[in-house]
Amino acid sequence: MEFCPKCGGLMVPSVVNGKKVLRCSRCGYIVEKSNPGTYRVSHRIERTPKDVVTLVDVDVSVLPVVSFKCENCGNDKAYVYELQTRAGDEPATRFYICTKCRKVYREYA
Repeated sequence: MEFCPKCGGLMVPSVVNGKKVLRCSRCGYIVEKSNPGTYRVSHRIERTPKDVVTLVDVDVSVLPVVSFKCENCGNDKAYVYELQTRAGDEPATRFYICTKCRKVYREYA
């Protein structure tokens, strides 16, 4: 682990103009190393459970029917239900399922 000689920030491996260098994460100071093979540049993307959305098969026979114009088939009736798809301080998302063609629409309140 190396630190920036200017500001003391952490020097991280980066690629600049095709060369492996160390770049300060705080001020952007760049230093070329004589042995770039000792450093590895990688990007790790971690997924957390909140990033995964599970789709649930909805039993439409128990859902209420409301007036809603389907853009796909022109039907004017749809089943409706709500789910909390965003943070708790945000309003719920309302889903409409056409009673004829079963196309799903979502409405963010």
